Amino acid sequence: MALTGKQRLHLAAHGVMARLGLDGLRPLRITPEGAAFRLHLQDGSVLVPSPLLWRSYRRGWAARMARLTHEFALDLAAPFAADEWVIDMGANVGDFTHAALRAGATRILAMDGDPVVAACLRANHAANTAVTIENAILWRAAEVVKFYSAPGKADSSIFLPPGEGALAFEAQATTLDILAAKHGIGRIGLFKMDAEGAEPEVLEGATEVLARTRMVAIDTGPERNGARTDAACIAILERAGFRILPDRNDKRMITLAQKD
Repeated sequence: MALTGKQRLHLAAHGVMARLGLDGLRPLRITPEGAAFRLHLQDGSVLVPSPLLWRSYRRGWAARMARLTHEFALDLAAPFAADEWVIDMGANVGDFTHAALRAGATRILAMDGDPVVAACLRANHAANTAVTIENAILWRAAEVVKFYSAPGKADSSIFLPPGEGALAFEAQATTLDILAAKHGIGRIGLFKMDAEGAEPEVLEGATEVLARTRMVAIDTGPERNGARTDAACIAILERAGFRILPDRNDKRMITLAQKD
């Protein structure tokens, strides 16, 4: 997927503003790498399935890590005990996983349902022995579901993403409890989730995981046919013994909860 003329102009304008030091922007460049693209930043690089994702890194790698750390409350969950896991559900290309490693996590299960995205996730963490990667679609039960692939906008989901261009296919879904048992996951310090609208169903399939998790951070924004999933998620979390924390984000809608 190449950038359109208009998108190339936006990238060029970004370069000019970055060289002038405006708005905290940082220079970046994009090169093709197989079927994916490498974003070269001043302070790091990352493999992505589409060059359209460059906007997430326009202020550099360090700023990206700081944003994710705040949004998903890594700073509240850390430090992690040596036997605690971090679960990164909806890991995309692995940025939050990188942030969790920086925060001291030593055992991370990172997963994404889109095979195109999961290939980048694997490549970005090939050298990290602390990270276990799964290309898995999570749901309330182990059953066949229709999945929509939209890696160019990081919108792949069981629910049809907005706009055009999503590729639909049927695939076997699983539950987080099944995956956790497969990998022998015990105590969980932080369960981060971005399921693009399927958050309540993923929680329904994670009863055993929630029982041994001390903190969760869930993106419950309007990604379920335009509706938020916060109310349904909060009801499940409260039944599981979690206390809901105030949302501390001014842009992204994150539901935070922890056990006392």
